[in-house]
Amino acid sequence: MSVEAARPGLPALRPRSEISPFEAVRITTALPISDLLTRDGGDIPITVEDRRMVAIFRNGIALVSKPDRWSGRVKSILNLARNSGHKVNDVVEVETAVIIDLYARAHDETTNGTAVLTEGVERQRELATLLARAAALGASDIHIRVLRHTAEARVRVHGRMMDLDFRNPEDGTALIKAAIAVSSDQGSASSDMAFQQGALTPSSGLLPRGVELIRLQYSPTSENRSALVMRLKYRSDPKDTEIDSLGYADHHIRDIAVMRRRTSGLYLLAGKVSSGKSTTLQRTLNKMLIEKGREISMFIIEEPKELDIPGAIQVVAKPQPDGTDGFSAGMWASLRSDPNVIVLGEIRTERIAELAMEVIGSGHAVWSTIHAGSALGIMDRLLDLKVPIADLTRPDLKGGLIYQRLCGVMCKHCRRDLKTALRDRRVSHELAKGVLRLFDLPPEEIHIRGDGCDKCRGGLTGRTVVAETVEITPGLLLLMRDGKREEMRRHWVTPVTEGGMGGLPVLHHALAKVGAGICDINEVEEEVDLLSVYERDFGHLLPRLREDVAALRGRT
Repeated sequence: MSVEAARPGLPALRPRSEISPFEAVRITTALPISDLLTRDGGDIPITVEDRRMVAIFRNGIALVSKPDRWSGRVKSILNLARNSGHKVNDVVEVETAVIIDLYARAHDETTNGTAVLTEGVERQRELATLLARAAALGASDIHIRVLRHTAEARVRVHGRMMDLDFRNPEDGTALIKAAIAVSSDQGSASSDMAFQQGALTPSSGLLPRGVELIRLQYSPTSENRSALVMRLKYRSDPKDTEIDSLGYADHHIRDIAVMRRRTSGLYLLAGKVSSGKSTTLQRTLNKMLIEKGREISMFIIEEPKELDIPGAIQVVAKPQPDGTDGFSAGMWASLRSDPNVIVLGEIRTERIAELAMEVIGSGHAVWSTIHAGSALGIMDRLLDLKVPIADLTRPDLKGGLIYQRLCGVMCKHCRRDLKTALRDRRVSHELAKGVLRLFDLPPEEIHIRGDGCDKCRGGLTGRTVVAETVEITPGLLLLMRDGKREEMRRHWVTPVTEGGMGGLPVLHHALAKVGAGICDINEVEEEVDLLSVYERDFGHLLPRLREDVAALRGRT
């Protein structure tokens, strides 16, 4: 029995297609709820969690949530149905919203349309369940968005967004309010129309196993609706001190090792939100303490606390009773504590940038994170924060700059070769030609992300660092002082044998992982930069790129 022939007059369901929530509502409204075998009290007993993944009907149609199509649990439920004597002729992949809507309507019918709403503790239980489901997927962040007719919860797993939950707008708003109500440091703003920040800490009682902090960003949206983004910080072992497992290249590891040897100068890590900066910083600092036999003093100032450095003094930057900001108070306390290394959680204001430069001038080392678009862009970001160019370009300034992004690691079991990807329209002909031209490899040795299998989630098994590192040198600072930004970059990427610094841009690192079959060129173009930019600006690095690809292929 085909899906189209399942019931006369019903809209067609398409196997393995992406059905939007709006189209899904139209389809599921036409399906008979009375034939839903997996409903509460139905012929096939499944759990509440299972009802977010699969719905089986008496006519042989099984709707499966697309993210869970190949999960072991879904396979077990389908086998249970068949073993119980029920036919399963058509397994149709749909958006999660379709399945949630089905069970919501089934509940309404069996309760004569009476909706039982719970508040307070019950809402927090629902929120805890939502957080636990996201953590079980390894999500880096959760996005709850209240729309006119629905509220959606989506998660980012391995850098890609996917559906997690759909509710009515009122329930979505209640979940957002429940999160804000128990968050810490949300500030004085309490209006639904105000932007708010906060954090869920262990004291909230809502954190899933393995999660030590959830950062909240609430934003009022148009039409008096709202959105909440929750970023999950997972507990990490301070004994993990190596960065090679994160995906850094050998030359990055050598550069960062040089940075660790010094206890004076400026050392900044840049990248966008959720790019792994804190993980890199934590491992680097713990490694520094070990390498120096714990004979140096380290003072860390954060808000909120994220780093786990057992050998350091760690303080939370809280506003002082006299009105002094927390970072200023923490910095003054650090100087009176005579540390070798001062760590700032993030340089995000002019005041923090000013304090950092003052501390460097007194002979200390400062490590921190900052938001910038490249390693050299960190220097421009400091200028944006009103750091005088004379302070940034003084000849005795030492330090290092690190920029990183995260790209998905393709599943080796379901990734496509380039020919198959072209056939399936997963890569453009123009981009495929560019990849073949760049790497000079046969198409069967170039890969594109697959749809997913029982070994992965959505074709990805994790994420890997792509990065660039820059040593601050007098020559580089001289070019910056003279306003020669383009010459700075050219000097950095020019080979040492030609009088340059021999730097390799983050795009080089990312493309090397494309050639090695680790990353998808489509994601690299989204997350890092275009292949054509590499050919235009860094063509002289092509022989080195092919060497790096060969080396990576030998390891994987």
